[in-house]
Amino acid sequence: MMPTYSHILYATDLGRYTRPVFRNAVALAQYSKARITMLHVVEPLGNTGRAVIGAYLPNMDVRRIEQDALKDILATMHKRLSKFCEDELNAAPADIEADIVEALEVGSGLPSEEIMKTAEARNAELIVMGTCTHSLMGRSSVGSTARKVIQHSHIPVLLVPNIVPHH
Repeated sequence: MMPTYSHILYATDLGRYTRPVFRNAVALAQYSKARITMLHVVEPLGNTGRAVIGAYLPNMDVRRIEQDALKDILATMHKRLSKFCEDELNAAPADIEADIVEALEVGSGLPSEEIMKTAEARNAELIVMGTCTHSLMGRSSVGSTARKVIQHSHIPVLLVPNIVPHH
């Protein structure tokens, strides 16, 4: 018997494989009669980025510039997440409930840590995420965020592979 869930966290980078991963999360949620929280995490600027800004704008408050830019980025990403969700659910079969996605969250920080924090805060029973899998010399490697989440999460994780051919 397949396990059922009441709340699923779908973590997305809004990359090119977002749709198939989201559709897996929706199918599981529909099967389980669960609700989904969608999460996108923006990584902080980091020391290198701050140094570049400081070099080009030496008289500016780099932290304030970063905070202002982050607010704008988070708002933009929330709009993109909302539009994506609306488009996908409008194109979904009629038996998919329009309110299957309970919440849209956009945060900043280290993605693996934010995914696990949000899953726990939302009482998610499953984390669904894609993993950009590159085939290098015949071997596959899982992305660092996915690897950290599966290594450290106390909540089950479903990884939906995204196969990117190596050129």
